[in-house]
Amino acid sequence: MSGKDDQGASGMIYVFDKDLAWVPARLLSRDGEKAKVSIPTYADEADILTDGGKGAKSWREETVNLKLYPGQQFPLQNIKGGNLVETEDMVDLPFLHEAGILYNLKARHVKSLPYTRTGDIVIAVNPYQWLNDLYKEKVQKQYSQRLVWEPSESDPRRELPPHVYETSALSYKGLAVDGMSQSILVSGESGAGKTETVKICMNHIAAVQQGPASESSGKSMNQVVQRVVESNPLLEAFGNAKTRRNDNSSRFGKYIQLQFDRQEGAPGERVPPTKLAGSKCEVYLLEKSRVVGHDAKEGTFHIFYQILAAKESDKAQVWSKLKGRTPKSFIYVGDAVGRNIDGMSDGDHYYKTCEALALIDIKGGKLMTLMRAITIVMQLGQIGYGPKNGDVEKGAVTTAAEFSDLAELMGLNEKDMENALTERTMVTRGETFKVPLKPDVAKDSCDAFAKEIYAKTFLWLVREINAATSAEDNYQGDCKTDFACIGLLDIFGFESFPVNGFEQLCINYANEKLQQKFTRDIFQTVQEEYKFEGIDLEDIKYDDNSDVLELIEGRGGLLAMLNEECVRPSGNDRDFVSKASSQNKNSRCLIKEKIMGPMDFGIHHYAGKVVYLAEGFVGRNQDTLPTDLQALAKKSNNEIIAEHLENEKMSKTDNGVAGRGTSTKPGPPRRGKSNIAADTVWTKFRSQLNSLMKMLNETQSRYIRCIKPNVIKKPKILQHMTTVEQLRCAGVVAAVTISRSAFPNRLDHRSCLERFKMLQKKGGSQEEISDTKEAVTKLLATALEPMKTDGVEGFVVGKTRVYFRVGALEFLEHERMKGWDKWAVDIQRVTRGWLVRKTNTSRRMKRKAPFATTLQCAWRCYVARKELKRRRKHKKNKKKMDKKRSKAVAKIQATVRMFLWRPKFKQMLKEKREKEALRTKIKDLERAVRQAEKARAKEVEEARAKAEEEMEQYRQKIKEELANDKEKQKKTAQQQTLIDESGKIIEYLRKENMKLRNQNETMRKDFKALKENNARLMEANASAGASFSALNDHAKQLNVTNAKLIRNVEAYKAQLEKLKDDLKTRQAYYLAEAEARLAYQKTMAQIVGAIQDKCRDAQLVEDVVIMALECEAEAKSERAALEAASSRSKSSKSTSSTSKSSNTPSLAKTEVSAGEDSGSDDESD
Repeated sequence: MSGKDDQGASGMIYVFDKDLAWVPARLLSRDGEKAKVSIPTYADEADILTDGGKGAKSWREETVNLKLYPGQQFPLQNIKGGNLVETEDMVDLPFLHEAGILYNLKARHVKSLPYTRTGDIVIAVNPYQWLNDLYKEKVQKQYSQRLVWEPSESDPRRELPPHVYETSALSYKGLAVDGMSQSILVSGESGAGKTETVKICMNHIAAVQQGPASESSGKSMNQVVQRVVESNPLLEAFGNAKTRRNDNSSRFGKYIQLQFDRQEGAPGERVPPTKLAGSKCEVYLLEKSRVVGHDAKEGTFHIFYQILAAKESDKAQVWSKLKGRTPKSFIYVGDAVGRNIDGMSDGDHYYKTCEALALIDIKGGKLMTLMRAITIVMQLGQIGYGPKNGDVEKGAVTTAAEFSDLAELMGLNEKDMENALTERTMVTRGETFKVPLKPDVAKDSCDAFAKEIYAKTFLWLVREINAATSAEDNYQGDCKTDFACIGLLDIFGFESFPVNGFEQLCINYANEKLQQKFTRDIFQTVQEEYKFEGIDLEDIKYDDNSDVLELIEGRGGLLAMLNEECVRPSGNDRDFVSKASSQNKNSRCLIKEKIMGPMDFGIHHYAGKVVYLAEGFVGRNQDTLPTDLQALAKKSNNEIIAEHLENEKMSKTDNGVAGRGTSTKPGPPRRGKSNIAADTVWTKFRSQLNSLMKMLNETQSRYIRCIKPNVIKKPKILQHMTTVEQLRCAGVVAAVTISRSAFPNRLDHRSCLERFKMLQKKGGSQEEISDTKEAVTKLLATALEPMKTDGVEGFVVGKTRVYFRVGALEFLEHERMKGWDKWAVDIQRVTRGWLVRKTNTSRRMKRKAPFATTLQCAWRCYVARKELKRRRKHKKNKKKMDKKRSKAVAKIQATVRMFLWRPKFKQMLKEKREKEALRTKIKDLERAVRQAEKARAKEVEEARAKAEEEMEQYRQKIKEELANDKEKQKKTAQQQTLIDESGKIIEYLRKENMKLRNQNETMRKDFKALKENNARLMEANASAGASFSALNDHAKQLNVTNAKLIRNVEAYKAQLEKLKDDLKTRQAYYLAEAEARLAYQKTMAQIVGAIQDKCRDAQLVEDVVIMALECEAEAKSERAALEAASSRSKSSKSTSSTSKSSNTPSLAKTEVSAGEDSGSDDESD
């Protein structure tokens, strides 16, 4: 058996598994094309690691066919010390292959490291969680500073961990420094995180363009930049939908061009000023079929759910009949259970969408026009069709109410609408006539109308976004036309489902075009690397996918055949498959097997074999709206439907439909709207794709490959087969194949020398070689001599790395293992000799063991006796010290307690005396207040009685005068009866009046006398009032004083409460202390008794007895003080109750309350 046949006998390898893609294993033996391997078995797929089987439950042996492996060689594990060699850049892996990529990505994914690079490609594994530490402003500045603003002699990426920020920062640097437009191509399957990655890159570019961190701190984005960044969610609302794989899946492709104003830098300025001026967006292949139907577990576009989740008042503004409607109310929309996109409800998303629309000036009436267009699409799904008057060949609308609502919403005549939806206008040789449609055809026509309205509404929104964000229309700088660009391509990844249709063919065609560019870019990178290393480029070979593209877009390819069937009046899907198979039967990329049906065909894509079902290809490729519906749309009152249903432009400023298969040059008149003259969907898409590829080829492209690690959408779980399939579809494996086509393995000089220096032959030159390259060349020339064929070495040494041809590194590893085996024999020889010598020594010691036992016994006895004496002496000394310490402790405790409690006790006595004095003062004040109040009340009563007596006398006098006046009036009445004439009466009255005046005068005099008398009385009263006022003022002063006393009493009361609590605490403490003292006394009595009984030292006994008597005397004095305090407290309680019972009810309320408070204080004391 040759050395090559049994290479890696103990090598750690990977073997293919149909369920787990690649699993680690150990090569046991190899015989020709068969090999025996040992495979570790793990509990779960997540536990499978490249750890040498440390975590395996068991091992199983299998025989493997080497024909299934490239070059009949197993892929080797990247391990060192039994652990996986994990790298940030997988180019640095010693063994770079599909299995090595898989396990390197897995090791980083479980550590929440989503980004890994492979040369210039960044691989982003969806972590299914937001990692805040990766996207902080500090991290953004770190990448922009290191990669853009700071000068560096080497590759600065080596100093930073992989991140999409490096792609965005290097794109900006390439644009600003080199003046070359850039493009970032983001690809991956649905749910891999493409859209989120594009948003992260856009936000970082917007941050980088503000300038270095030292200058840009605190700057805010201008309005144009804000529109560019915040307009992206609009496309998500109208173009994204929930699918089985992703809750926020982009159902269209988009190419966003960020436009920059690049100015000439000042002399010596390394990075010229380059500011973000605006953006443009182009969209591709919107999935219109999702408008009219979707899987039960999926959803239509987000905007439909958002409108229906808005507030009722806002829905009524769009259309009054939207109030109370839910997604279930519309056939196109369906149920909305479990919808929670990005942690927000559809209602919240609606208002966020409206805010973003307002940012691009879509608000008010313009916003209502847009929302009504979406509502019209939903309402079209409510229209039902059935046979007209029982004739199945003629269709008629069966939902009159819904149809009437639709006509009202569109502002159309119901009859015109019904004719357009149920009839088709045909033109033959100048003759025009109507053809009725069957119910199912009419329904299909209605669905096509809804899809076309939504598609053109989406394009209208794109035009509005471009108008609001394009630099030509919004930038205020000097540059107005020639803008440099950074393009971000977010396009659907390669798709292969159980049933693949027309959309999958278009998507995979686009991916083939992008893969072609990707392959050429990687080849160019490899060329540059080999050129730098000084390696000949003759050996680089790679597989191009030009044959697949020729099959699809060649002169006789699938595109030409399908377009031909669309032109033929009787063209159909079956004929398309038949002609395509016949025309391309010699193509090795076309699959047409006997087991396939007449409508099936397959293509060998770069990512694998895909079988397509051609059913509906011809119809979907035409996708033309009937002229009747186009004419009907122009009559609508909705501006978007009436004026933009035939507008294919991406921008308002386009003169033609650029990139959509329509020439801008004038030509002969076209044949109107017939299907024959209209461009097909595939033709338009191909034209778009060619335009996109032309733009990409004019830029420096950078690649981000997004990977969906598992289908259960959980963090830190990577499923092998799912990931490997995506790596193949993303072209990562193809890139590795290209880069390693001539030299599959590589190592840097130092690593190679350290790893294989043991292969130097003995007796060879051992002198030190300062040049590492020379040393590696000399080492490998000797070690790989058997691998040399036809004068070609098995390796090439570059400037910094060593490149190995196929099988060379595996041969070296095998030789290295053989060297380890040889060294292992030497180690075993030395070890076994040491073990034998150790055994012989042990035997000799056993023979001498009896003599050693006698010596050990004597020595141990001597040591034990010495230790016993030491312990006895130590024990005796310890007892003496314990006695002295106990006596000293007791004295110290007594002294300390005396000094601690004597000041406290004195303070308590002082406080008690102060309380007693305060109570005495309060009682004296209360007594004085009562006496003053009684005197004041007595004086007031006397003054009041005197005033009433004088007032009574005055009333009697007035009554007497009034009685005299009545008698005089009677006499005047008798005299008046004697006067006959009026003049006499008047004269008499005058006289009487005079008399009355006289009387009045007399009465005035009398009144004056009375007044004087009253004045005297008033003076007397005034004096009495003054006395009363004085008494009142005195009473007020007393009240003020009383109030102050009450406040003081309240304060004293609070203090007394505190004192009472403190007293209770102290009493409790004293009681506890007394109990403790009692316990101490009992204990002391026991100790004294024990000392008297057992102690022989009379002086010590006497001292202890004296100390015990002193403690007992001190305790008795404290107990007497406590009993005296309690007796005084009881006497104060009886005194306060007596004083409380002597209080009279005539006291003022404040006095009573004061008395009660004082009484309560006494009681508390």
